[in-house]
Amino acid sequence: MMQLWSRVVTATLMLTVVPAAHGQSAATPGATWDRRYDGQMYVYGKEPVDFLRQMLPELHVGRALVLAAGEGRNAVYLARQGFDVTAVDVSAKGLQKCLALAATQGVTVHTIVADLDTFDLGTERWDVITEFYYHDPALFERAMRGLKPGGHFILQHFSLDQLTTNRFGPRNPAWLVAPNQLPRAFNAWRIRHYEDTIVELDEGMHQGPAAVVRLLVEKTPVE
Repeated sequence: MMQLWSRVVTATLMLTVVPAAHGQSAATPGATWDRRYDGQMYVYGKEPVDFLRQMLPELHVGRALVLAAGEGRNAVYLARQGFDVTAVDVSAKGLQKCLALAATQGVTVHTIVADLDTFDLGTERWDVITEFYYHDPALFERAMRGLKPGGHFILQHFSLDQLTTNRFGPRNPAWLVAPNQLPRAFNAWRIRHYEDTIVELDEGMHQGPAAVVRLLVEKTPVE
């Protein structure tokens, strides 16, 4: 037990913080998510999104960037599969729990506390970029630029149909995906998988039917 605690403390020291943009309030949005993640329970569970597991055979093992990583369930899963993983989130508390989860699994995850509005994804740096339950179309072009040629961008978000479930997820339509929005956004690239469907979620506080869109796009241009 003492050995495990030592590993968790060591991992926490790896947390990197990118300063907020000038004029940005320290109270939000990081503080909002810190409050949500402030507790021993993993709010959305410790297991990865099912779609990530399903698409794993399509992904090239290498450098993975996990956007809006939260408490780290998807980042830790990829690290267990041999990826060199960097997890980015606005919540320091979420990423501390990510590091703790990684330590219990015997893997390493690099963590960066940053606002995705201003975080630099780089150019041709990553083999895989993931984005789960954080719908921001402004990230799409930056993500594709950040991928190496032949790399993959994988995402799953709630669709507008989620408003009819009356269960969980965003209530603001701006944070939900409209019909055919994703195929249009990525029509210049090779779309390997796309679904607009209802799934049964078992993800911590997300329990029950959910309207989601799922996309796996490869950085290979198409005519």
